[in-house]
Amino acid sequence: MSFNAIVDAAARLLRENGYEALTTNRIAEQAGVGIATLYEFFPNKEAIVAELTRRLMAKVEAEMEEAFAKAMGLDPWPGVTLMTMRAVGALVEERDVLRVLLRQVPFVPQLPAIVETRAALGALSQRVRIQAAGALDLPMPEEDAWLISEMLYNAILEVAFLDVSERKRAELTKELARLTYRMAVGRDPEAV
Repeated sequence: MSFNAIVDAAARLLRENGYEALTTNRIAEQAGVGIATLYEFFPNKEAIVAELTRRLMAKVEAEMEEAFAKAMGLDPWPGVTLMTMRAVGALVEERDVLRVLLRQVPFVPQLPAIVETRAALGALSQRVRIQAAGALDLPMPEEDAWLISEMLYNAILEVAFLDVSERKRAELTKELARLTYRMAVGRDPEAV
């Protein structure tokens, strides 16, 4: 379908050349459609970027919901580790495109897809807090869970965006999980 081809072409071009080089003509050419076809679906390149962002954020949300469901059957340390690894993994898969979107496109952080995903991840952190209440040592549980989720959001982005080996990324991810556990539980996990 031309709609998907256009969005996929925009992703490839962003990954390869960044936002400044992105034009509707280049997108149409890369998608193998005429410019008129592109404009049937999208009024401008910003609308294409918004749709691409929406798709990527939907994948991240779905991945985190699945991770949460799996983590609920685990002890706290393996659960925190699983969720942290899955969060980084969800971003690494499309990190080159996400890095361009979040660092080069000024309007992306205000897009509904980003705002809604951040809100959904914040709500997820509250669900984690409620589910794990007995294991947590948070003086202000709701506020502390929010702060931890905000710090995690940014740290996970940075770990995912780093140009390092997968081994190094795994080490950093495990360390981020350990620090998260320490913040939430008040001590290091027994077995790291």
